Amino acid sequence: MSTINIEQFEKIVEFNIDNNIKRAILGLGSSGIGKSAVIKQITERKNMGLIDLRLLLYTETDLKGIPFPNEDKTRTKWLPNDILPNVERDGERGILLVEELTSAPKRVQAAAYQLIQDRRLGEYILPEGWFIVALGNREDDNGVFVQMPSPLANRFEIHDIGYDLDIWKKNFAYKTGVNPFVISYLNFKPGALHNFVPDSTSMIFASPRTWHAVSDILNTNAFDFDDDILRYKIEGNVGEIECNSFLQFCKLKDELVSVDDILSGVDVEIPTEHDKIYLLIGSIISRLEDLRQINDIDDVDEELISKFENAINFLLKLKPEFTVLGLKDLVSLNKKLVKGLFIEELDNDDIIDFITENDYIFE
Repeated sequence: MSTINIEQFEKIVEFNIDNNIKRAILGLGSSGIGKSAVIKQITERKNMGLIDLRLLLYTETDLKGIPFPNEDKTRTKWLPNDILPNVERDGERGILLVEELTSAPKRVQAAAYQLIQDRRLGEYILPEGWFIVALGNREDDNGVFVQMPSPLANRFEIHDIGYDLDIWKKNFAYKTGVNPFVISYLNFKPGALHNFVPDSTSMIFASPRTWHAVSDILNTNAFDFDDDILRYKIEGNVGEIECNSFLQFCKLKDELVSVDDILSGVDVEIPTEHDKIYLLIGSIISRLEDLRQINDIDDVDEELISKFENAINFLLKLKPEFTVLGLKDLVSLNKKLVKGLFIEELDNDDIIDFITENDYIFE
């Protein structure tokens, strides 16, 4: 099975919605890579309802309802639970998100089989405008895994979802204000985005979810990187080894040249150490984050345009791989606006030549 990234999975789900295809989709991937978050983003963007059904929390009876005899006691009926989508309460269109499908007991999976196959469960019928998306971990993800019966698996369009740093930055990190220290560190050490080891006995590992938690901690302006409580909190999210590496990286901030000088056009000495360059790039991008909130190029003031051009001029002085990284992250802030600024506001042959040779940056 081909591995897709989370952005491709999002487009696959939207394809079904846009074309009214009711076949259920199953996304399999490691914990914490953003599978649930992307479904929530789809429903918010399309103004659809969302019911999050975590199968591990329910029994077979919870799903099917309580059996009771009909009036003449000749057959059994089912009194459905109120956990499934209801048009009056949840809207005419939405996504029923079936979480932890591959972790649920077989009897619960069997109860879900009818819902997925027939879009009904006992007396309950899934509203016409609702779509089913199921999520779960893979067998080698070291979580609770219960092999699905083949007839149930065959009712799904199944996709294996991996993680991709560039996609995470573009579709999540910059949109939600993930702290620049986190983004800079992951640029420096991409493997730290998700460092789960299947055979490890540790309960703690780094993932997009746990790095978001670290970002929330730092966004409280907790920047004393020698503080024990800060260290313990970060360690509790990404583990001791990754925490120590991350904190040592963050402490380099005191050795950096002035970002204010760079954005003012002052000629500064470029660091020779790669970790400092990664941290400096992240600091520059974070100072231009106002671009993320602007929709029209005419709304960009002259001061911000000046900072933008000075930032580009500095990035062009770096080695090409760092220049590309900085420009790609800048584009991730606001692709349409940044592209417009390059075309309309910058009159620099070096910039034009570099962008012409590396136009994939705007893809």
